Amino acid sequence: MRIGVSVLALGLAAGIGLTARPAPSASDRARDPVPLAGNALRGKTGLRLLVASDPPFVLDVDTGSVMPVPGIRAMSRGALWVVGVGGRSAVVVARSAWKRAEIYAVRGREARVTSLGIGTNAWPAADGRAVWVQSAASGSRCTLRLMRLDGRRIRAPRPFPCAISDPAAGSLGLVARRTRVLDPHTGRLVLGTHWGVLAAAGTKLVLAGPGRGFTLLDGVTRAQQRLPWPSILGYRGRPAADPQGRFVALAFAVPTWNTQTLPRSWKGGPLQALDVWLLDTDTGKLAQLPGMPAFVGIKQTSLEWTGDGRLVLLGESNGKNLVAVWRPGQRRLALRTVGLERGGGSNSFAILR
Repeated sequence: MRIGVSVLALGLAAGIGLTARPAPSASDRARDPVPLAGNALRGKTGLRLLVASDPPFVLDVDTGSVMPVPGIRAMSRGALWVVGVGGRSAVVVARSAWKRAEIYAVRGREARVTSLGIGTNAWPAADGRAVWVQSAASGSRCTLRLMRLDGRRIRAPRPFPCAISDPAAGSLGLVARRTRVLDPHTGRLVLGTHWGVLAAAGTKLVLAGPGRGFTLLDGVTRAQQRLPWPSILGYRGRPAADPQGRFVALAFAVPTWNTQTLPRSWKGGPLQALDVWLLDTDTGKLAQLPGMPAFVGIKQTSLEWTGDGRLVLLGESNGKNLVAVWRPGQRRLALRTVGLERGGGSNSFAILR
């Protein structure tokens, strides 16, 4: 599996969680990472994954077949990534210049492609049936338009702050400058936060702070709950939010460009590892996924939720390309080896159903 830019690495490089946690103590050694393991993934999953290669392709998890996506051409330069919409559709952002990207919607198991025009970025709307597309207007000014996935425009472009950051704030709106949630329809401030927004599930926000911990914020009642750093790994990766609005999969990682926090026992072996913890935003409880932490290729690994509540991992571990599927409450991951060759793009993917 060959790829260029990692979504987990993008989260690390974006200034999110760059303060490392102290090295694990001797008591943590029993939890050192191991190669990703679980039960064999059997039976039909119905999963098709739109994978952000350049150009993108669809992986049928049940058959192992790979299908090109007609209508999205390969890029000679730039960056390409995939944004999941409601756990069943996707948007491809193919950026050829700093303020110019071709935006495509991809729908259904047949991967029907529709152009959404030119923009700079795109975020799923709260209903999972449309997307907000940002475009550069002139100078430092931007506009925001609302597009259906079939290409029909719901709302014409209107002025909107350029400083929108990833992720979207669930059903509350869009995040600007990491700490301001704005109503995308009006541009008005919905709420401000003390710490940067990491993820959103429904009306609940996960904030990166205070310190190395987290805060779960209810965007309606403003109730807050402090959460500790749960992982032995020292850096935050990019979380994945359940489109049903309850769970957030928090990712922690060790990148190869910073290994001073690794235990001595790891050295001489794999240097990249991933640890995933499930946050239930209804209860505020954290639980580690089975088989974690695990040695993985960070630049080859990403997480996404299906619309029916399954967490899917596409990545590389122990020299194999794997799909892992897990539903909250299950005791083990379900794994299947797949054959992939990816070029360019990022390691992002989305679910097509």
